[in-house]
Amino acid sequence: MTVGTIYSYPQNPRVFKALVVAKYNGLEVKVDDKFVMGTTNKTDAWIAKFGASQVPAFEGTDGTVIIESGAIAYYLAHLKADSTLVGRSNAEEALIQQWIQFVDCSLAVAISAWIYPILGYIPYNKASETAAIERTRDQLATLERHLIKKTYLVGERVTLADISAASALFTGFKMVFDAPFRKDFPAVTRWFTTIVNQSNFKAVAGEFALCENQAKFTPPKKETKEKKPKEEKPKEEKKPKAKEPEEEKEETFEDVPKPKSKLELLPAAKMPLDEWKRQYSNNDTPVAMKWLWENIDLTTDYSIWKVDYKYNDELTKLYMSNNLAGGLMNRLERARKYAFGTLVVAGEDNANIITGYFIVRGVADEMIEEITDAADYESYNWVKVNVTDEEKKKIDQVFAWEGSLDGKAIADGKTFK
Repeated sequence: MTVGTIYSYPQNPRVFKALVVAKYNGLEVKVDDKFVMGTTNKTDAWIAKFGASQVPAFEGTDGTVIIESGAIAYYLAHLKADSTLVGRSNAEEALIQQWIQFVDCSLAVAISAWIYPILGYIPYNKASETAAIERTRDQLATLERHLIKKTYLVGERVTLADISAASALFTGFKMVFDAPFRKDFPAVTRWFTTIVNQSNFKAVAGEFALCENQAKFTPPKKETKEKKPKEEKPKEEKKPKAKEPEEEKEETFEDVPKPKSKLELLPAAKMPLDEWKRQYSNNDTPVAMKWLWENIDLTTDYSIWKVDYKYNDELTKLYMSNNLAGGLMNRLERARKYAFGTLVVAGEDNANIITGYFIVRGVADEMIEEITDAADYESYNWVKVNVTDEEKKKIDQVFAWEGSLDGKAIADGKTFK
């Protein structure tokens, strides 16, 4: 019996997890073969039904409508009452969510930052690529330490965590995790090949071959003009030869123009942002904050913005809220030269908030493009603040991850620097 239909473009790895979950639970899910990306999901009828143009999207036979691949997989995993995919205890289910969110909010973001320029989705920048590869290595090292003595991420059998994480790493292992790269992560590689070779996974994604040659960014070639044959002219008195035009060189990585920010046109700030970041990293927070307030110029160089998650009433576990805050930080790579910020989670399980402050280059009343461009930007309210002494106390608390806000004790946090 069909439980619903998924809409997406063909061979979307983010759809794999929902379809694999359906296989494990014995559910039939239809994939709409008439869906056309950029057309079907832009119609008024689509927006009216799903509320957004993103895919994958799911419509159940009972009228249930869900967007976001993780939410669809979660829903299908729980449709079977005795499913082994969702954990046998509250603790197990929490650990499953821990690994799903770690991969989705941290590791998958780093891999995307590495791969998307290669695919031409975003402009290529060598420094950004190097940073993305380093972040990918760091996050994979966390998985490696966990999987050295484990076959699966949680428990002794395949769970939603394994299916979701393997789907997120699918393109990485296919495009850029070649043998030299994989040798540093043998446990992750062993776990990944175990999951993608399960019969239920292969039934959805097919046979999988590990990357042999790492995909690299190839800059577009400049078109070279064809030289026209010289016309023969009557002999004239010899004149000095004009130099032949040099043949145009093929564009290299260094020749590719890097995206420039209009913030580069601002006069130099009296307080270099990198110096503040060093002060924050190398000193106790009270010492660093004293230095900040003595040196920052909020009239010409910087502005400070209050940041609040729009859906605090939907937050549950503290660690999940902190992972959510980390997800925003991971998507702000473009802003690294121009911003510093901290988000904290305050409260307790099932009664917590995500809030914080960002120091941003410039004093405009509109947020800089390098931040508004981030995928999670719209999930937060950003308000430029007038920094009074009272506001300074709150900023001090947030940057120190200490104290309480709105009567809620600060429990954890993430810092972007």
